[in-house]
Amino acid sequence: MLPTTDNKTSASRHPIVVILGHIDHGKTTLLDYIRKTNVVGKESGGITQHLGASEILWHDKRVTFLDTPGHEIFSKMRVRGARVADVAVLVVAADDGVKPQTKEALEAVKKANIPFIVAINKIDKTTADIDRTKASLAEIDVLVEGWGGSVPCVLVSAKEGKGIDELLETIFLLTDLEELRGDSSLPLRGIVIESHLDPRRGPAAMIIVRDGHIKKGDFVLAGSASAPVRILEDGFGKPIESAGPSTPARIVGFDAVPEIGSEAISFSSKADLETARAALEKPAARDNAPADIGILIKTDVAGSYEAIIEELRAIVPADLPVKFFEGGVGEVTESEIKNISAAKIPFVLCFHVRVRGQILDIAERFHVDVRSFDVIYEAIDWIREELRKLAPKKITREDHGKLLVLKVFANIPAGRIIGGRAKDGIVPADAQFEILRQGEVVGKGRIISLQRNKVAATVLRSGEEGGLMVQSSRAIDERDILSFFYEREA
Repeated sequence: MLPTTDNKTSASRHPIVVILGHIDHGKTTLLDYIRKTNVVGKESGGITQHLGASEILWHDKRVTFLDTPGHEIFSKMRVRGARVADVAVLVVAADDGVKPQTKEALEAVKKANIPFIVAINKIDKTTADIDRTKASLAEIDVLVEGWGGSVPCVLVSAKEGKGIDELLETIFLLTDLEELRGDSSLPLRGIVIESHLDPRRGPAAMIIVRDGHIKKGDFVLAGSASAPVRILEDGFGKPIESAGPSTPARIVGFDAVPEIGSEAISFSSKADLETARAALEKPAARDNAPADIGILIKTDVAGSYEAIIEELRAIVPADLPVKFFEGGVGEVTESEIKNISAAKIPFVLCFHVRVRGQILDIAERFHVDVRSFDVIYEAIDWIREELRKLAPKKITREDHGKLLVLKVFANIPAGRIIGGRAKDGIVPADAQFEILRQGEVVGKGRIISLQRNKVAATVLRSGEEGGLMVQSSRAIDERDILSFFYEREA
C-alpha cells in the first residue's frame, strides 16, 4: 500500500481518471477527441491492447487519463487502471447498452471504491436509444441522475465532440469533492501501469506518480527492476525533467522489464537503492519438469503478456499436460527456442513482436511452431484450436443388455462359439462385452456374428436365445454373464 500524505505539507493535486467500458463502445475515440491524438488509428483491429496514460490541460486545469482495453481478456488491466485512478468514466454506447465488459468494468470500480461517471456515447447515431441505455444500466443497479439515482450521467458523441466539455466539467466537480492531495517534496511513490522492452533503448515502464516526485538524476526501484533516471518522458513520449503527483512518466533504462502493478520508489543515490533492493530480493524458483505440450509467450509489453497467459491458463483442458515456459517481453531468442524444444509439442506465440528469420530457421530445425499475431483474440483462438486437436478424446459408455452363457460349443481360430439367453435388455450384434464371473470382470470381447433360430440377427431381446461367435481376451465358461456396451466419443 502507498503511504498517505501528511496534509500539513501536501498540496492539491489534479485527478487521475480511468476510462472503462465494453469493447467498441468508443473509449479511445473519446480520449482521442480530448487529447487531439489518433491512438485508434494505430491499434491493431481497432482495439486498444495496452494501458496508456496521458496528461492534458483543460481551462487551466490538469487531468491525467488512463485508457484501458475493452476486450474481455484484459480484465486484470482494467482492474489495475481502476485501482490507480481517483475517478472512473464508464462508457456505454447508446446503440448497444450494457454488455459483459460493462458489468466487469463496474465490478472493478466497486472493488477500487472510487466514484464514477456514466458517459453515454454515440448519441449521434440514428440507432441511439438513450432511455433504453439508461434502463439497461438500471438493470445492473446503476441508477443515473434523473432515473432515481445519483450517478452522474453525461451524453456524449466522441465522434463529433458533443458533451466533452460537460464531461470534463463533471469530472472536476466530482474530484473537487475528494480534495485530492499530494506532496511533491517527497521521493516518488508510484505504480507501474505498463512496461515493455524498447528494441533500441532497453526496458521501459510507464509510471503514475501517486505521491512525491521523480526527476532526472534520481534512481528508481520498480519491483525488482531498477534504473538510473536518465531518460524521462511524459505520456506522449516527450522529454521532461521531472514529474509530480498525478503525472504519468515513462522511465527508460531499467536493468529488467518491471512487473506490471509493482510499486515504484525513488532514491537520491545508487547506494540507497541497492540497500532497498537487497531487502526485497528473493531467489526465483524454476520449474524444470518435463512437458508434453510447451507454450512460450513473447509480447511487446508486460500488460499484454499478463493478459494472454491468464487467458491461456483458463482455456487449457485439465487433462492436457501443458507447461508454460518462461517468456515475457521482447523478441524470441535462440536459447528460448532450444529450451522449449524439450517439450514434445512446442508452441511459441508472439504478440506484436518481430521474429527474425534466423530465429525462424532455428525453430524449424528444432520443430518448434512459432506464430505471430497483431490481434489478441486471433492469438487466443489459435492456441485454443491447437489444444482442442491435442486434447484426449472423451469416451462415454452406453450399457445395454446381458447374456447368460448356456453352452460353449467350440474354440476355433476365428473365435469362440457359444449359446446363451439375453436378459436385462438387448444384445446388439456389433457391441463389445465384459465377461462377468461370480460378479467380477475377468475379461473383455466383441461379437463377430449373431444368430437367432440359426438365422443371422442384429439383436437378441430379453428372453430370446441365440448363438454367437465372439472374440475374447479370456476363455468363456458356462454360467458366465456377458455384459454388452458401446463406447463412443463424446
